[in-house]
Amino acid sequence: MYARIGWQNLRTSEFLDNGDYMLITGTDFVDGRINFSKCHYVKKERFEQDKHIQITDGCILITKDGTLGKVAYVQGLKKPATLNAGIFNIEIRDENKVDRKYLFQYLKAPYLMCYVKQRATGGTIKHLNQNILIDFPVSLSSKTEQEIIGKYFDDIDNSITLHPQIFSTKL
Repeated sequence: MYARIGWQNLRTSEFLDNGDYMLITGTDFVDGRINFSKCHYVKKERFEQDKHIQITDGCILITKDGTLGKVAYVQGLKKPATLNAGIFNIEIRDENKVDRKYLFQYLKAPYLMCYVKQRATGGTIKHLNQNILIDFPVSLSSKTEQEIIGKYFDDIDNSITLHPQIFSTKL
């Protein structure tokens, strides 16, 4: 897991309304995706500060401050992007053993939120530190099974996005 560390933090005065390098913040997370139309931008120097928080399609992000444990899967990125403070970028060490979409769907499930709520630190504003997530147990089946499960739940998410009226009908 990687995040923007303290000395790298951005001031809001550094947020740009347009540019070549997007800045993803926790407020850009919407239903497991990134709403790129609301993203700010940063200067090239800020983008280049840390390669571990440079974001590409397929990245899995988790909020770690304030609203804890919101998960997003990055897809449809049109410009280079980096993270603001308050977000972890999850790195998969062995792509031969873990499917990205499966891991995203697994982290999105309620089990993570229950785990996080029991272990979050801080008073009024809760924080999710790296040690908490490192110890989070993830059930892994074979890579083939993960791919099937990840695709299945991704297809359901896409159906809900395409046909929200079907899923929000009052009974």
